Order: sequence, then structure tokens, then C-alpha cells
Amino acid sequence: MKVIFLHTLKTALRQQYIQVLSGILLLLFVLVAINGVVAHKASQDSFERARQLVRSAWVNQGPQNPHSSAHYGHYVFQPVTAMHFLDNGIRPFAGSILRLEAHAQNEAAFSPAQDRTELSRFGEMSFAWLLQVLMPLFIILICFNAVNADRESQNLKLLLSQGVSNQQYIWGKVTALYSIVAALAVAGLLVQLAAYVVFTKGGEAVSLPVVLVWMLVYAGYLFVVTTLSVLMSGWVRQARASLLMQLAAWVFLMLLAPRITAGVGAALYPLEHKAVFSKALKEDRKKGIDGHNPEDERIKKFMDSVVAHYKIDTATVKDVHAALPVNVDGLVMQADEEYANLVYDKHFNRVRSTIAGQNSISRYASFLNPFFAVRNSSMNLCQSSFQNHLSLLAEAEQYRRYLIKTLNDKMAYGGSKTGDWDWKVDASYWQTVTDFSYPAVSLAQSLQQSSVELLALLFWMVLVIVAVIISAKKLTVL
Repeated sequence: MKVIFLHTLKTALRQQYIQVLSGILLLLFVLVAINGVVAHKASQDSFERARQLVRSAWVNQGPQNPHSSAHYGHYVFQPVTAMHFLDNGIRPFAGSILRLEAHAQNEAAFSPAQDRTELSRFGEMSFAWLLQVLMPLFIILICFNAVNADRESQNLKLLLSQGVSNQQYIWGKVTALYSIVAALAVAGLLVQLAAYVVFTKGGEAVSLPVVLVWMLVYAGYLFVVTTLSVLMSGWVRQARASLLMQLAAWVFLMLLAPRITAGVGAALYPLEHKAVFSKALKEDRKKGIDGHNPEDERIKKFMDSVVAHYKIDTATVKDVHAALPVNVDGLVMQADEEYANLVYDKHFNRVRSTIAGQNSISRYASFLNPFFAVRNSSMNLCQSSFQNHLSLLAEAEQYRRYLIKTLNDKMAYGGSKTGDWDWKVDASYWQTVTDFSYPAVSLAQSLQQSSVELLALLFWMVLVIVAVIISAKKLTVL
């Protein structure tokens, strides 16, 4: 096997077209590193500036009625983490700004993709994309005739006659060509990390354990692709046919399969029309307390319960509102919010469940196409997947509920009286309201999110090893 490894490696490295392809690939790694990290740094700076501006506007709003501030609302921005420069995932297509306000649960808006031109798609290549899509094409071009060339030149017959087993021969080919692929991938990663350190001085440090696991996932993926390409060169007797078949497989698995799975997901889990969703949401919302309609019968019943709770004798008290130690308006607003939260959870969870069902198609399709396995795992590890976007929305919604409840409670228990909408809190109060903070996702959580995909990748690695063992028994020299 060592002889086959060294012979294949030397032969490959001497091939001019492999040298040219490797040079082009390395050049792309450098260009993507510079472009990606510069864009990443700009996004980081924009996020931090926006966050500070919003926080400054909040704490400096001066004396204000709490419920007026609840309607003015707050803004949460899509965070930028260190791993995003390797794989930006769905972030360019997900809303980057989320408005948090009373009585409403808004969707994230203003995705970066909205401002793109068609030409800008070519400027969005990431290192992850190069490894997922372009590296398999490179592997095909250097492996398509790995066995065919030796068979046509009679070298295969010579090697096997010298006592080299079929399995040793195939593994020698695979390991030699895979070492070239792995060396280029590692070189590309080092270029990305070097660019990140140079261009983001003082920025968030990259987690080396996460980077290591991320690269191991790609190592498994590239091993699968390399082994399959070498096997295909042995299965198909003519090099030209082997190349055409592998290129066709690349086009289908990398370009067509994602569209097909998306279409299947949409057919199996159809999303309801936005107008239908809005109507159902509005109908359920009407069944709760209307905090801005004092004539609402539900408010009157709620008022009676508050009076009973504080044991106010309405027969002897002329002004019930003045006798209450709380501002009922604040309590009503919070009751309105709590019912609305139930409605929002019901309808938004239904939609998110449908989207999760659509995405599950590509998850389980990882057992049919390793591209899905590495793509989804990569996004999860880099915190740029749909799951991470949902997590951000969930955290933002929890903060919205905390924020609105804090303001309603201040209005209810802060010393104002019912009906006194001109009452204002002191300007120093706003600093006591905690700012939004998105918790970091741990490596364990990312791996858990990718459990199906990682299992599929392991399945593919075992499958190609078994395929080598079986193919070695049927390898012929003629």
C-alpha cells in the first residue's frame, strides 16, 4: 500500500493540470478569506453600532409614560459571531432587525439579501461553500482516471502481479489523493484564520474546539467524495465515461437535489397563505381583553375582579379607581399581553412547525446525499442555521415579554392612578431595564442540532469503506 501511495502521490503532484487546479483553489481561498473577513468585520461593526445607538436612545428617552415607551418599542439585531466568517448560512436571507413592541409579535425584517443585485450572488462565496461544492469538483477532476489510467497503461497488471492486493491498491490510491485534498483544505482553513486575526484585531476570538470539530466534519465529507470518485474510476472502464458520469452526479447532488428537496418539503408541508394566517390570528386576538377599549365587557369583568381582590366596598367608596392602591390600566394592559402571548404562541408555533417539517426533508435526505449532511452540520456549528434563527426569535420574544411586563408593572405599581395617562417615570428609570443579550450556543448544543446529519455522514463513511472492500474483490486488470 505504501508503494501505491507514494507512486500515486508523486504522479499526481507532477500532473500540470493538478498543479494549475490546486493553484486556482488556493487563490480562491485567499480571495474568499479577504472578502469574507472584511465583510464580516463590517457586519460586526454595524451590529455593535446599531445596538449601542438603540440602547442609548432607550436610556436617554427622558421622563415618559411606561406604556408609551412600550409602543415606541425596542429593536433587536441579528448578532454576528466569530464563526460566521466561515459559513454565513441563511443569515443573508433571514431578517436582521426585529422590532419589539406592545400588543404585537413582529417578524424579523430587512434581510441583507433584499439589497442584492443578481450579480452580487457571485460575491457571496464562503470558505464553507468552496469546501461543500467546489472541492468535490476538484476531487472529480483529479480522481476520475485514478484506476483507468493504470489499467490502460498496464501498470495495474504489473502492480497486482508483484503481490499488491486489490484492496491495498485501492486504499493506496484513495489515501494518496485524499492527502492532497486534505492538505489543500487545511491550507485554506489556515488562510481563513490568518485573515480573521489580521482584519478583526480586538474582535471576538474564534473557538478552536468548534473550528476543529467543524473541520473534522468536512474531513469526513471530503473522504467520502474522494473514495467514491476513485471507486467510480474503477467501476467505469473508460476514463471519459467516468468523468462524464461523475460530473453529472455532481450537478445533480450539488445543484438539483437541493431544489428538489425544497420542492418536496413545500409539497408535504405547505405553508398557509399569509392572509389566512393574519385572519386567524386577528380572530383569536379579538377574543381577549382589548386594553385600549374601556367599554370592553371583559375589561369590566377584570375590573370587578381587581376590586374584589383589594376588598374595595363599592357601596361606600365614591371613586373606586382612586381607592385602589394600583393603576388598573397597567394591570389590564398586562392581562391583554398575556392573552395575546397565548394567541401568538399558538399561531407562530404552527407556522414554525411547518417550516421545521420542510427542513426535515433535507435532514433525512442526508442519508441519500452527503452534501446535505455537511451543509446542515456546518451551519449549525457556525450558528448560522435556521435553528439558530428560530432560537434568536425565541430569545427576542422572551425579552419582549419581559420588557412589556416590566413597563406594565411599573405603570400598575409605580404610584400612578387609573386613567392618569400623563403620568411619567423619572428619566433614571430606563437604565434599570436590562438590555437584550443573546446567549451563546455551546458546541454540545450545535452537535445535538446536527445529530441526524452527523449520523448520516458516519453512515456514508462506513458505506464507502464497505464499498472498497467489495469492489476490491471484483477489480479486474483488463
